[in-house]
Amino acid sequence: MTQKSLLLTLTSVFTLSVAASAQDKLYKVSGEMIDVKVKEVTSREIIFKKKDNPDGPSYSIGKREVERIEYQNGSEDVFNRSAVRKYTSDGKVEKLKYGKNIIAAAPLQITDDIGIGLSYERVLDKKGMLSFYLPVCMSFNDNNNNSGPLTSSSSYYGPYNERYNSYYILPGVKIYPTSSKGKVRYSVGPSLAFVFTKAYTNNTYTTYDPYGNPIYTPTAPTLQDRFMLGVMINNTLNIQPTPHLYMGVELGLGVSYMNKVGSTNLGETTLGQFAFKMGYRF
Repeated sequence: MTQKSLLLTLTSVFTLSVAASAQDKLYKVSGEMIDVKVKEVTSREIIFKKKDNPDGPSYSIGKREVERIEYQNGSEDVFNRSAVRKYTSDGKVEKLKYGKNIIAAAPLQITDDIGIGLSYERVLDKKGMLSFYLPVCMSFNDNNNNSGPLTSSSSYYGPYNERYNSYYILPGVKIYPTSSKGKVRYSVGPSLAFVFTKAYTNNTYTTYDPYGNPIYTPTAPTLQDRFMLGVMINNTLNIQPTPHLYMGVELGLGVSYMNKVGSTNLGETTLGQFAFKMGYRF
């Protein structure tokens, strides 16, 4: 073989190998990636040839089924931007990675009154179906007309003012039937309820004049402490637009087995809480 013939042969082999490797990548909305050679893009479809048969028949696919095309020269056409995903080196869809920790603040937390709260959640298993959950919250109010949580039932007392703060600690677990990894997920789970309340009460002692008219005499302010211990069942809807942005709506109902004011146990009472939360997952 002459040098000229050898050079032509090597040039042809190199040209064919470059042409074979110069392929376009077509990413479907379904998540599949295929190597093709795009021949034409029309208003409704994309016409291409398969990588392993460049001289074979042409195929077509509707634009609605295609996320994007990466051309061999580095340029790109995006047809469904909302469906754009990340891919691994072998062309498979890269799964979103959700962290095991969630910290959140509740700008609106309703227990025995309106308040605020914080929470921490830690995923315990690989599938994300079980979490340890620790919310804490505080409610506060300034009540009048016998409406506070430590209201006295004595008929000797008339109108009074009661200021109180309640602190809730609710350690428990969250169970996700379909895993916590996803944009919208539901969970349910039990928690203990520790409730501490401090109430400052300004009472009025009631007497009557000879004509039967009430006379209200202010008494010294009193401080009362309440402690409750019970259980709650919490239902939570997690909304995670991205792997890091967290929003949640939570509703819990339960009952207390201990409800002590001072040394007096007032017996069982209903517990409830509602919260809207925003936070960060990592």
